[in-house]
Amino acid sequence: MIRVAVQGCRGGTGASSIIAGLAQALVDAGERVLCIDLDPHNLLRLHFNHDWRDENGWANAVGNGQSWHTASFALGSQLHFLPYGHSDTHVVPTNALHADDWQQRLDELDEDSYRWVLFDLPAASFAQEHFPADVTLIVAHADPACHVLLARRQFRESDYLLVNHFAPSSLLQSDLYTLWQAQYSDWLLPWTIHRDEAMFEALAHKRSVTAYRSDCLAAQGIRNLAAWLLARHEEAA
Repeated sequence: MIRVAVQGCRGGTGASSIIAGLAQALVDAGERVLCIDLDPHNLLRLHFNHDWRDENGWANAVGNGQSWHTASFALGSQLHFLPYGHSDTHVVPTNALHADDWQQRLDELDEDSYRWVLFDLPAASFAQEHFPADVTLIVAHADPACHVLLARRQFRESDYLLVNHFAPSSLLQSDLYTLWQAQYSDWLLPWTIHRDEAMFEALAHKRSVTAYRSDCLAAQGIRNLAAWLLARHEEAA
């Protein structure tokens, strides 16, 4: 199984929208995908038309001594979604991102069940330690806040920086993006996810943007991301 973690540089960068769209793009390419929400805000479910009143999730199952995977939901034959579950606090539990715990949980899965496991991580300001994954996508806006936060981050070889909600007409965003191309040349992905009203409309319709508007600019950027991941791991195989 190929593990991909998606994490916002800060809150509100659209990481959950991207992971939902990426999951659909991979499924459209014929892949088997499991999406796991590790953020106690539990919002990834909104992109999959999952009832927001349902408090079940992997955290509840683990807390009740049940199998963590029993809380997953099938979204067709190729995609499963595992919500975080109910939480009385927005503080990430100490075991939520623990490497050994998640390695053990993934070992319990049938290797033929999924080729891709996508993790929606809480924003970097909440999760200080790197989550073990084959690829970690750091989602950022081309704005001063993300610029400062990125300067504090120690990038690993498996980290990649993805710019979301990019507006080429913005002089500030264009200047920052040019600066990041030089400063983070080893990690910055060579395309952006354009700012697109369809991304916001998709959430209102409780769908991923790739399922809602496959022809829009944001969906095209996410499909480029899926194609890059597929090609990257075919080369490594």
